Amino acid sequence: MKKVYIIGLGVGNLSYMHKKSEEAVNDSECLIGAGRMLKSFVGSGKTTYESSNAENICKYIEQSRFNSYGIMVSGDSGFYSLSKKITEIIARKNEIIVENIPAISSLQYFTAKLNIPWDDINYLSAHGRSINVVSHVIFNEKTFILTGSDFGPGAICELLTNKGLGHLKVSVGENLSYENERIVESEAEKIAGMKFESLSVMLIHNNDFISKDEGLRSIKDEEFITGRAPMTKSEVRSLSVGKLKLKSNYTVYDIGAGTGSVSVEAALKLHGGTVYAVEKNSQAAELIYKNIQKFKTRNIEVVKGSAPLAIESLPKPDACFVGGSSGNMEQIIKIVLAKNPNVNIVVNTITLQSLNEALSCIEKYKFENVEIINASVSKSKKVGKYDMMIGQNPIYIISGNGSGVLWG
Repeated sequence: MKKVYIIGLGVGNLSYMHKKSEEAVNDSECLIGAGRMLKSFVGSGKTTYESSNAENICKYIEQSRFNSYGIMVSGDSGFYSLSKKITEIIARKNEIIVENIPAISSLQYFTAKLNIPWDDINYLSAHGRSINVVSHVIFNEKTFILTGSDFGPGAICELLTNKGLGHLKVSVGENLSYENERIVESEAEKIAGMKFESLSVMLIHNNDFISKDEGLRSIKDEEFITGRAPMTKSEVRSLSVGKLKLKSNYTVYDIGAGTGSVSVEAALKLHGGTVYAVEKNSQAAELIYKNIQKFKTRNIEVVKGSAPLAIESLPKPDACFVGGSSGNMEQIIKIVLAKNPNVNIVVNTITLQSLNEALSCIEKYKFENVEIINASVSKSKKVGKYDMMIGQNPIYIISGNGSGVLWG
């Protein structure tokens, strides 16, 4: 029976390594890890295997002759660590016992340096991951990020500045716990473009964050800045957004976005996602920008132009709302399905011709879980001492999802 210790070395400097980790190192016949971690144990006399690839490490352990192994991981073994994948692989092997040994993470160390608690912090990693920084920042008072060499603090602050968040306070920690440790605190716009070592973390402070409860309420029509652009009314908006079946990390298209009312309500539910509001009318696009500013929904990207051309270069959507197609409904649906054959689509139509076009597309492209709703809404209006019901245009709400067939 082989024994594998996954040893958290702590924040970096081995003076932060605790006794249990030292005991595990001593008990291990073979030490495994990245070169910079093994360097500190060169004089131990133990066999070493340099790798930071989980599959290669597990294969090596299976095939080699030692009874005990110490796998070195940086920070805490349970915080964005190689330990997760290694444990998942080795756990399937009955002849191997795994013991994870925790340590001080960079999050714990950095917040201690800043003299603030970390139990209310939203945290994420940019190491080899695609993350939506803006969505996380606008919905959280404090966001901690493990940065990567390709997406460091300077680049992240440049992104924040471009999204109108350059005023936010940012704390950056570089080479934490080492002799050349550096901590920089300033506004995002001042840190934008600055260079930092790859071993950097950052904490973004946003005192004007959006409460996540905002995504639970329906916004009144009169709260939006409307001008003369068309707007999906409140009751229809609630039904349509509900039929999109949104998850917090979704990428969503709002095609024919008008004033951006659907975009805003969807964006308030996307705590890690993005809405692409596609609008061909330049005056309407300006209204969308104003509503983004008013509702602080900077996870909306405004795309000026007509679909389908305007959506060709956009990332793969998880959900798509079509409020206006300008006669291009089939082309729009076809390109959206080409990007994601399982996409959720909701189409709103007022005219019977558009309804027929939508139904034809639903049948041609073999949509599943199709629902068709005809909503007729009347709202009361005070006329003298009486309440009169004023009817809105009846509207069809067609929803469904792609069947998984790639229509290219």
